[in-house]
Amino acid sequence: MAPKRSSEETDLADEQQRQALEQAPVGHASHASTETTAVQPEPLPQHRNKQHKQDRSKERRERQPTHPSKKRPPKSKQERNETATPPDYYFDSGLRKVRPYPFLYQTYAKQRWLGMTIAQVFEKEFHDRPAAYYRRAIEQGTITINGSVVPPTYIVKNSDFIENLIHRHEPPVTDAPIEIVHRSDNLLIISKPSSIPVHPTGRYRHNTALHILQHEHNLPALFPVNRIDRLTSGILLMALDKETTASMTLEMRERQIHKTYLARVKGEFPPGPLTCTEPIETIPFKVGINIVSPAGKPCTTRFTRLSYNGITSLVQCEPLTGRTHQIRVHLQFLGHPIANDPIYCSGSWGEHMGKGGLTDAEREAVIKRVALSAFASEDAILEGGTASAPEPVSRREQQDAPQDAPQDAPQDAQQNMQQPEPLDRLATAAANCAECRMQRHDPIPEQLTIWLHSWKYQGETNGWQFETAMPDWARDDFDGDRQLADRFWAHGGRWDGRAPGEFIAD
Repeated sequence: MAPKRSSEETDLADEQQRQALEQAPVGHASHASTETTAVQPEPLPQHRNKQHKQDRSKERRERQPTHPSKKRPPKSKQERNETATPPDYYFDSGLRKVRPYPFLYQTYAKQRWLGMTIAQVFEKEFHDRPAAYYRRAIEQGTITINGSVVPPTYIVKNSDFIENLIHRHEPPVTDAPIEIVHRSDNLLIISKPSSIPVHPTGRYRHNTALHILQHEHNLPALFPVNRIDRLTSGILLMALDKETTASMTLEMRERQIHKTYLARVKGEFPPGPLTCTEPIETIPFKVGINIVSPAGKPCTTRFTRLSYNGITSLVQCEPLTGRTHQIRVHLQFLGHPIANDPIYCSGSWGEHMGKGGLTDAEREAVIKRVALSAFASEDAILEGGTASAPEPVSRREQQDAPQDAPQDAPQDAQQNMQQPEPLDRLATAAANCAECRMQRHDPIPEQLTIWLHSWKYQGETNGWQFETAMPDWARDDFDGDRQLADRFWAHGGRWDGRAPGEFIAD
């Protein structure tokens, strides 16, 4: 077998053949195109060969950016110490909280960011702060490129290394303990309380199942096999080594693990078994709302009603596939969303609350309403008048700020870079922390959960099975749903008309 040619060698051979065909007599051109034997051109001179490779490589890199190859700029010892502090947990009024701490976000430029200004990247990609906050952070050096301070008009290039040093405030979660269902040398099975994310995501880092378990049980490494939503409770499979992770992940991928969930849904669910096979699409990806759509991925969920109390139904759910929000979306499509689901039981979906799916005509407007209701940015919260706390910069300053430079901005902006002082960066991040100057409402218990529980997991090949106790809301004598009409449904899917974590007005 002939050795495999590199992409550069292939490009060079193609170019040589094209040049040879162009130089051939016209009478031979059509004949050559029908022959099975390729024309063998004379080799290019060595210096042309080398230059051609360099030009083609440069053209290919510009056309399709490669993965970054540069090493991360080294952090100072001070920054390493200050941004690697262990979690400082404390408990207050039924909540687990984390004291604020400095944290350094680090990432390489993504392909979709190339050609945008650094200010545009943060304003369009990250919505948890007002746009003016990010512009100020860039100007003051808590957001840097390749370890240097740059102006907001800096054009992001391939392999740029972006850092954002912040004073991090995590949302509180329930103080309910994480129950260990089973532990062996290579496997840990837990029952996760609702409100706790599985792994670091968004504003959560230490207040996650992974970090809490590592902190409280001194576990060096955990590898989640399955994932459940932050507001969902129940079974979570965690491997203690990579081999077990690979084995169980393969079982999951090949659908050899049978999953059973419990849900309490709005209204009287139809009796008898019911199967929903509607495809599900995630749109928009940045927000993570999911809808039934012909363009979605195939999904199957089996449902069985267990009881009905006149207000809500207890339903057993068996997802045969593992799409994000699959159970929640299928129940909404069937007209029986989870009764206290702030996303899929929201009035923003319209009169029928998403039953039967969305038409093409209403889809865009509905998705926008739901996104604003369920995932309001800090900017939207401030604009909505729910807080009078000071902003990082005023609205007038934001309006008067210079607009982003076009993509062909002069390159002198690219050169206006300077190395920040580490101590100054840490002090600046803390001094400019808007959260430190604001006060939020703590979430109430009702905002920390939805009535969806991961109940049983069973391996069909190896015969293993794990099960948690039923949650309180799944009991026959549960009457907590009587308050839904006045406190939740009447407010369009917000408990008492308030969003979790709202700012306290003066």
